[in-house]
Amino acid sequence: MVESYDNSQLAEIARDYYLSKLPITQISKKYNLSRYLIAKAFEEAEASGVVHISIKSNVKRNNSLETKLRNLFGLKEAFVLKDQDTTSHDNEQIVDFAAHQIQNYSKAAKEIGLTWGTTVLDTIVHFDEIKRPDLSFVQIAGMSLRTDTPHANYSLIQRAAEKFDAKSYILPAPLYILNQTAHDLMEQEPAIAEVQKKYQHLDLIFTGVGTLASMESNRVWGKLQDQIFDGIDQNKVAGMIFGRAYDINGKIFESVENKFTGIQREDIMKTPIRFAIVKNKFKTHSLLGGLRTHLITHLVVNEAIANKLLQEVEKYH
Repeated sequence: MVESYDNSQLAEIARDYYLSKLPITQISKKYNLSRYLIAKAFEEAEASGVVHISIKSNVKRNNSLETKLRNLFGLKEAFVLKDQDTTSHDNEQIVDFAAHQIQNYSKAAKEIGLTWGTTVLDTIVHFDEIKRPDLSFVQIAGMSLRTDTPHANYSLIQRAAEKFDAKSYILPAPLYILNQTAHDLMEQEPAIAEVQKKYQHLDLIFTGVGTLASMESNRVWGKLQDQIFDGIDQNKVAGMIFGRAYDINGKIFESVENKFTGIQREDIMKTPIRFAIVKNKFKTHSLLGGLRTHLITHLVVNEAIANKLLQEVEKYH
């Protein structure tokens, strides 16, 4: 019920409508509320003092930068948080805000896909614990095969599911398979085919953005990097997202994608909500190429990252 919403939640609904200019239908879907209840939320926001001339919120955002990023990259939503005093505070605010937004969208979701990595782990840690036994978390990229970190492989799927008391679907395969025959046969295995069916019905995906350095630091893939990128000038690889490598213009290297195990590109594009969360300025080059792939619909960054991203746009227009 809307009456049970706290002021912070009411502020988010009001901000989406008054400042982000989202249509009522999109807001209704985001929060899994009827148009009537959305209207009641506006009334309560005004009556409770959340909405006056401006919108009150614990998290301050840069609406001008949000509009620029939405228009520049065709995003459904861009969240640009105002910079904090320290980098650690910035990082904490970004993942906490991203977790809250993803949980808002999850109210209307049945199937959520995710990758792995530090940013994904940090986001999961910030989820509130709720009971959603009707919800499933699905691993959409094969395993990194790292054993020296807590944010590798299927453990993140299980941790996310535990936060929601939900189901989890693990993809029991490596991220890349170099032998094409083995790759094609692997996808026919029943355990993998079951997970792949889930990819066709995802409501939401969330991920971080990777760099080539993350590949180099991986014990397994670092040794095989030249084979994975066979025939590709690695200096032209801007970044990695959903296991796919791309250049600064967003062109995906298909020879790498063909070795990838996990969700097909068309299933990514069919997923209506695709969150990317970036908390490091050194990833803006990778982020620019990632945004140009059009695999991202929702973005969470801070002002420093957004401004540096716009500088990258000028440099690589």
